[in-house]
Amino acid sequence: MPAHLKFIVALRSSFAAHADPARAAPMQAYMKSALPFHGIAAPLRRRLTAAAVKAHPMPDTATLGSTMRHLWRTARYREERYAAMELARVGTNARWLSLALLPVYEEMIATGAWWDTCDDISGTALARLLTDHPRELKPILRRWARGDDLWLRRAAILCQRRLKAAVDARLLYDVILPSIGSSRLAGEFFLRKGIGWALRQRSYAAPDEVLAFCREYGSQLSPLTRREALRAIARRTRTTGTS
Repeated sequence: MPAHLKFIVALRSSFAAHADPARAAPMQAYMKSALPFHGIAAPLRRRLTAAAVKAHPMPDTATLGSTMRHLWRTARYREERYAAMELARVGTNARWLSLALLPVYEEMIATGAWWDTCDDISGTALARLLTDHPRELKPILRRWARGDDLWLRRAAILCQRRLKAAVDARLLYDVILPSIGSSRLAGEFFLRKGIGWALRQRSYAAPDEVLAFCREYGSQLSPLTRREALRAIARRTRTTGTS
């Protein structure tokens, strides 16, 4: 049996053995998921995935990518999709994360088409790839930000949210601007919320910059975006009594 199939068989067996039907239905309802859940809490799911990786390590990036894609496409439960997303950062697999996996992540974001998939991948794999390969990834993120897929747009907007001082501000605003004032994309709420979240994270390091952006583009920002963007600044102002 090929290495990637051995891993998948082992993982599925482990997940099934730890299923909790009492938790499964509420988890599926909360995520509005077409796929059922096993009902496994995230910390346990990650431990089970790590154990399967340790028993069946991936020998190279190509095998890792094939495993991620196969597990994603054939998932019977949502936990299997979570494992597919996380696989390149588990144990020895982390050494194989490279730009070669970007098409796999792009497929996951586009076909997953929900905030849990988009936000996990954008904040982990995309953030690392951007840090390690900025020249290659920046034009791709700018292309996603102008495209028709809402979730790829959100991923481009949110991928720097944990980078703190390492944020490329020019890139951040380049990927935000195509989506402000937009009303042509279904599910636009998730763009508005994502933009506000990205700006709020930026405001911790550069509050004056975010304030200036909100003033300049205020007429194009939704109330939701402005509220999210300025939340941390408003809280600090109340705490310090400054204006």
